[in-house]
Amino acid sequence: MITVRVSDFTTLPGARYKKDGDGSAEQFFDERIKRHLKDKESILIDFDNTWGYASSFLSELALKISRQCEQDKLDVRKKIEIKSDDEPGLAERFWGYIDESIDINN
Repeated sequence: MITVRVSDFTTLPGARYKKDGDGSAEQFFDERIKRHLKDKESILIDFDNTWGYASSFLSELALKISRQCEQDKLDVRKKIEIKSDDEPGLAERFWGYIDESIDINN
């Protein structure tokens, strides 16, 4: 399993897009997640040790992951695991965004 810690990227997760400033979901996906989707191991995204998450960051990250997994014919629920001890409801929120994005893509 590959562990990707958001806190190694930023402790202040930003908005959706790079154009919106540092720490965006788009930048996090491009720099930290995308390359690992082609690996055989699953990816654990560790959301702990930050100052919190805007819904725009989470929903954009979920959308990007689900689109890439669909394109690469990967089962997103087998490829991605979520860790969030700091905010227990975050995993449920994230999977809700994944489910919404899968519905949008189909």
